[in-house]
Amino acid sequence: MAQPPLDRALFPIARDWAYCDHASVGPLPQPTRDILVEIFDAQMRLGKNGMAPIEAQRDAVRAQVAAAINAQPGEIAFMRSSSDGALLVANGVEWRAGDEIVLADDEFGANAYPWLNLRRRGVRIVLARAPGERISPEFLDRVATERTRLVAVSYVGFNDGYRNDVNAIGRWCKERDVLFAVDAMQGFGQLPFDVRASAADFAYCGTAKWLLSPHGTSFVFVRRELVQDMLPSMLSWRSVADPMRFLDYEQALHPDAQRFEGGSLNYPGVAAFGVSLDLLTHAGLENIERHVLALRERLVEGAKRSGIGVKSDFPQQSRSAIVLLDRGEADIDELRACSDAAKVGITVRDVGVRVSPHGYNDESDIDRVLAVLSAACAAR
Repeated sequence: MAQPPLDRALFPIARDWAYCDHASVGPLPQPTRDILVEIFDAQMRLGKNGMAPIEAQRDAVRAQVAAAINAQPGEIAFMRSSSDGALLVANGVEWRAGDEIVLADDEFGANAYPWLNLRRRGVRIVLARAPGERISPEFLDRVATERTRLVAVSYVGFNDGYRNDVNAIGRWCKERDVLFAVDAMQGFGQLPFDVRASAADFAYCGTAKWLLSPHGTSFVFVRRELVQDMLPSMLSWRSVADPMRFLDYEQALHPDAQRFEGGSLNYPGVAAFGVSLDLLTHAGLENIERHVLALRERLVEGAKRSGIGVKSDFPQQSRSAIVLLDRGEADIDELRACSDAAKVGITVRDVGVRVSPHGYNDESDIDRVLAVLSAACAAR
């Protein structure tokens, strides 16, 4: 197998751990950790003068994000989490009683509760019963009505790693003037994501998983034509055209998506995200995709040889780096303790074992995961 596209030497966790749990929390690369230390030292030593240059990096990182997802900088706002992005849309669209939103019933709560909460405003929620049903153009043809207003979908499912065909879904929505919202949290970083190819109207993504960045930072994409139409539900002093005119309460809102940021940002988190995003884009998201899918194949084939069930054995076009395996009769707490003792990073839940390698992992990491799971099976 070829060398990992992300330099393994930049990930100190790889010295000891076979860490394949990026669908949970991504470890920081060394340069990202280093910039955070520099930022906090600057604030400690210089106060405002130390933070001003960090705050000034915001728009450069905004341009980085836009270039990475084929957007325009004015379509990007920084927030705290994926939830903030979904909430921005859910609370920013002017809904009418009887409007319908389509989503799957296996969405992580960040892409479920903001929409479900709209039922109190008379919005009807139509659920695809996953995994038997997946949101697709064919499914939408069956359930959509003239009142269908928005489709919300995760690029990649958090639980089983199913990759939704966001490009096909987006085309379906665009042809019918239906809004399309994408939660990219579990996809972007291990896979490329193009907001134009997917015809997304909105996309939101936290940075603490596949983007290998600190918690408390996310970005949201709002298609430029929709920025002016959105209700400013999170309006605050940073939403206006010139925030430094503190007492001019009558000034216009910022013309771009920046208006949605509201107050001050997590500037250290944004700067650190810029460092990690630079690593990812220079490695090439397409290269990372090829690498993690090859690791996935090694994992799936090894699991099958060991008699471990594969719950996410999908067609090629629906695969991602997230694989859900059957834990059999293994006790959840015991398996967690065994994997931690072996320094193997996985997620163990009642539904199974979730494995999620990234672009710096190699074959030896997958083999260590299989060794832990095979030993657990043998013990039973």
